[in-house]
Amino acid sequence: MDEIVADVVKQWFHKAENDLRNIRNNLSAEEVPTDTVCFHAQQAIEKLLKGVLVANGMDVGKTHDLVKLLTDTARFIPELLPFEDEFEEISEYGVGVRYPGVISEPTFEDAAKAFEIARKVNEIIRNKVSL
Repeated sequence: MDEIVADVVKQWFHKAENDLRNIRNNLSAEEVPTDTVCFHAQQAIEKLLKGVLVANGMDVGKTHDLVKLLTDTARFIPELLPFEDEFEEISEYGVGVRYPGVISEPTFEDAAKAFEIARKVNEIIRNKVSL
């Protein structure tokens, strides 16, 4: 991977880390905004997957669909395939959770689960992509 590509990948991963930091901060709040936690979990996973695509010379496109991104990245990191069902669920948090009446308010358990998946995906990807 050349230096320019590595820099772009680092930027994707930095943005994902900011989403994870937002989640950690929100989960420690007295009143946890579960919709915000779930949104940032979706965003972190999306940015991590897009970083993998960039690292492998692929186009990231404009999708928020984690399952599509998983399909595109699985050949590079097949360890992510077991997350397909969770990614389908978490994808809904990318758009629907931001607006009233689109999906129901996530529970604290939903938020904690989304964070745990995002944390695991981060760990897998960061261990596989050398910068």
